[in-house]
Amino acid sequence: MSFVEKNFSEPIRHNPYLHKIVINYLQTQKQGAVLDLPSGPGYLVRDLQALGFQGVAGEIDESLHCLTGVDYKKINMTERFDFNDESFSYVVSVEGIEHIENHFAFLREARRVLKKNGQLVLTTPNILSLGSRWNYFWSGFHTMASSPIPVASPNMYFEHINPISLNQLYFSCAKANLKIEKILTHRYRASSKIWYYLFYPLIWFSTYRACFIREKSAQNRAANRDLFKFLMSKENLLGTHTIIIANAI
Repeated sequence: MSFVEKNFSEPIRHNPYLHKIVINYLQTQKQGAVLDLPSGPGYLVRDLQALGFQGVAGEIDESLHCLTGVDYKKINMTERFDFNDESFSYVVSVEGIEHIENHFAFLREARRVLKKNGQLVLTTPNILSLGSRWNYFWSGFHTMASSPIPVASPNMYFEHINPISLNQLYFSCAKANLKIEKILTHRYRASSKIWYYLFYPLIWFSTYRACFIREKSAQNRAANRDLFKFLMSKENLLGTHTIIIANAI
């Protein structure tokens, strides 16, 4: 996949490496209608349209509705989207959920506009990587938000106001009738590898105890099997980003 050649009159493209992962994944899937939010200037939609997908770029900041040939819609991620039920085969959200106040509202709307068996492709900073946990132990801050949020920030939604861990994301998706089927990441952190190889047995046992030993309900223990698998994956323990593929059920 080669991105459209950069035009220096266009806004900066954030997270191109994550766009590439999303595009590479969607190229393995059947073409369909995609809603991308928050889309920024809409580069991801433009690239997907070049591959035969139909796309809508959902972005609350209308000053970013600036590319020709891209269908824009002003969308607040925590309010009702202005689309009918089951309008899209895919909803894509790259580095958006950590910027909003209400994860549950967003995921419910994503599910509502997805067709049955449609897919949510979502990325967010991985605050459960072992390097991030270590940083949090010492400072109280995760590696992807390693300093206090500026109180004087002109727009709090530019900040990581609400980071979400994989276990919380798993629960939030389930409540919205979205089932996480696959976990990806961008790359493995070198700092996380140190703790992975030193303490993996202890990490495995501690996570197993949380999911199964402390849980007294047989039904809940059974439901935790997939979550345990994802929590113990290298993508979660070492990865810089949490990237989920979730099916609408």
